[in-house]
Amino acid sequence: MQYPASVRPIRVPCTGKFDITYALRAFQKGADAVFVAG
Repeated sequence: MQYPASVRPIRVPCTGKFDITYALRAFQKGADAVFVAG
C-alpha cells in the first residue's frame, strides 16, 4: 500500500499493543494528529 510522504504507518499486532509514546513522539515531531484503528 502506498501512502503520502506525510503519512507514516506503524504496524502493531493489535491496538492494545499501541504504546502511547508512539503518539507523543509524533506530536513532538510536529504531527497534527495520530490515527489509531483496530
